[in-house]
Amino acid sequence: MVEEPLENPLALGARTDVAGETYIISEYVDLHSLIGIRVSDGKRVRLSIADILAAINASASRAKSDAPSVQSSGFELLREEHKAVIEQRAAALTTLIASKTPSRALAEETAQNLGVDVATIYRWRKKYLETGDKRVLAPHIPNGGRGKSRLDENVEAIIQRVIDEAILDENRMSPYRAMETIKQRCRRARVVVPHLNTLYRRIKSIHPKKRTRAREGEEASRRYEAFPGEFPGADYPNAVWQIDHTPLDIDLVDDVYGLNIRRPWLTLAIDVYSRCVVGMYPSLDPPNAVSVGMCIVNAILPKQGWLAAHGLTVPWPMYGKPVAVHADNDSTFKCASVTESCSANHIRMEWRAVGKPNWGGHIERLLGTVNREIHTLPGTTFSNTTERGEYQSHKKAAFTFNRVERYVADFICGIYHQRKHSTLGRPPIGRYEDGLLGDGTAIGPGLPRPISDPERLRLDFLPFDSRTVQQYGIVIEKITYYAPVLDRWVRAVDPNDSRRARKFLVRYDKRDISYIYFLDPELDRYFKIPYARAEHPSLTAWELEDVRKQLRKEGCDEVDEDLIFETFERLERLREEAQASTSAARRRTQRKKVAKSRQEMETAQVKAATPDLGSEEVSGRAASPVGLDDEEEILPFDTVEVGVRR
Repeated sequence: MVEEPLENPLALGARTDVAGETYIISEYVDLHSLIGIRVSDGKRVRLSIADILAAINASASRAKSDAPSVQSSGFELLREEHKAVIEQRAAALTTLIASKTPSRALAEETAQNLGVDVATIYRWRKKYLETGDKRVLAPHIPNGGRGKSRLDENVEAIIQRVIDEAILDENRMSPYRAMETIKQRCRRARVVVPHLNTLYRRIKSIHPKKRTRAREGEEASRRYEAFPGEFPGADYPNAVWQIDHTPLDIDLVDDVYGLNIRRPWLTLAIDVYSRCVVGMYPSLDPPNAVSVGMCIVNAILPKQGWLAAHGLTVPWPMYGKPVAVHADNDSTFKCASVTESCSANHIRMEWRAVGKPNWGGHIERLLGTVNREIHTLPGTTFSNTTERGEYQSHKKAAFTFNRVERYVADFICGIYHQRKHSTLGRPPIGRYEDGLLGDGTAIGPGLPRPISDPERLRLDFLPFDSRTVQQYGIVIEKITYYAPVLDRWVRAVDPNDSRRARKFLVRYDKRDISYIYFLDPELDRYFKIPYARAEHPSLTAWELEDVRKQLRKEGCDEVDEDLIFETFERLERLREEAQASTSAARRRTQRKKVAKSRQEMETAQVKAATPDLGSEEVSGRAASPVGLDDEEEILPFDTVEVGVRR
C-alpha cells in the first residue's frame, strides 16, 4: 500500500509550480480555478486547477510520507503490537502488583526479564496501583508536541477572544476582518502577530454545530443532528458516498448488426452531502467486484481524461477520496477485493443498517431519476409491463452501449448537476462547491488532495488472489503466466515458515485475463505478467467460465490449458455463426468489446491524472493575471486545508 503525501498541493498556502513559475495559493475562485500569488513578482494570477494537477512536480510526486500514527486514550484503539507489550509487562508484574511489600530481588529479576531498570519497574507498579489501568504499561511514544499550541499564551488568549466575540456571533465577521482585529490587539500587547492560517485552524477545530448555533441560531444548528431519513455523518462533500447498481430501462443494439442485445447495467456513486454523482461504471455484465471497484476509482480520480475519451465537454469536477462508502448488503460490496481495497486506501466501507432502509434512499432515488430520463429514449423498456403497454422495446432499440453511456454522462453532468434538486432547493453542483470552498459564512475543507499514483489506485481495486511461483511461472485457473521478473522468486519459501512455499499477491482484471499483476514484496511494485504462451487469444473471465461450463457439459474430467483454448476457439466459431440470429451471441461478442473499451477509458483517466515525471513541459492554458493591490502584503503561508472565496 502506498501512503498519500500529507501535504495537499491544492490547499491554501501551498506552493505549486505551473509553466515554470512558482505560485502560493491564496484563495479559491470555483471548482475549476483559484488565485495564486506569483513568487517572482507578487502578482495575483488566476490558475486552472486542471493545469495545476497536470503540473505537480516530480519531487512532490515521488515523496512518500508516512502518516503519523493516531494515538488513542482507549485501550481498544492501541496498536496491536502495543497491546502485546502491555500484556507481556502486566504478566511479568503480576506478583509484584499483588504483593504489598515486594522484595528488591523480585523487582530486579522482573526488570532483567523485561530489559528495563529497577526504577522503571517500581514506577510502573505505582502507576498501576494508582489507576488500575493497564495502559500505563504501554510503550512511550513521543509525539513531538503534536496537538499542543506553540504560540505564546497571550496570543492564544487574543485569538480565542476574537473568535468568541466576532466569529461565533450573529454578525458573522469574516476571518479576514477578524484577523485585522487580532493584529491590532497583538500589536498593542507587544506580542508576535499570528498567521492568518493559524486563525483558520482554530476556526476549523470548532465543531460545525457549535459554530452554526452561535452564528445562525439553534434552529439552524439542527442540520448537524441526525433525523429519520437523513444520513448520519454526511456533513460535507466526500464525507459519505453511497453506491449501488441498477439495470438501465433500455434495450441496446450491437455495433455490427444493429440488432438487440438487451439491457445494460449501471453502477453509480453519489456524494450524500451534495447529491452530486461522483462516479459511474456501465457494463453489459451483471454487477460484480470489478463494477464496484472501477466505479470507486472513477469517482476518486479527476474526470478530464475520461470525459475527453468520450468526446464530452461537460464539467465533472468531482474527485478525491471519501471518508466512507455506504452500500447495501449485496455480496458485490462485501467481497474481499472491495472491502480490503477500501481499507488499504483509508476508506471506511459501511453497509446499510438493519431496519434503516431510508439510509439508502439517496442513491436509489438517483438511479430512479436516471431511468426516468432513459424512458424518453427509443428502445426503453419503461419501469414495468403496465407502463410499457404494447410498446416493443426490442424492435425500437437504436442506442449502442457507447452511445447510451455518453448520454447518461451528459445528462448527469449537464442537466442533473445543474438543475435545482427538490430536497436541497438548489443545484447539487452549487452545494458541492460551497461545501468544499465555503459559502461566505461557513469555511469549507478546501479542494481534495489529488491522488499521487492513479495507476496504483486502479490496481488496488482489482480482484486479487495469492499464488506460488514455480519454475514455469504462476498458474491461475489452469492458465500459466510468466515473465523474467518472477525468476528470483521461483520456489521461494515462506519467511515465517520454511516448510511452506511462499505465496505472492497477484491481481487480475476479469475483463482481460491475458495478463496478471504480480506484486513484488521487496520492491513494493506491481509487474504485468502475460500468458506464458503468447499465441493464446485474450479471454475475459466470463468467457473462461463459458468454456468450463461447456467442458463440464461434455463430461471432460481432465482439463488443461490446451483444451481450454481449443474449446474457446470452437465456441467462438459457433458464436460468429449465430450472431446474426441470436441476441445472446451478439451480447457475448459486444461484452468483450465493451470490456476492452472500459479498460481504455480507465487508462485515459489514469493517464490524465498522472503527473508527467519525465518532462518539465506543462500543457494547458497559460496563467492569466488578474491584478494585485500594490499595498497588499504577501506573507509566507503554512499548508492548511481550508476553503476560502472572496
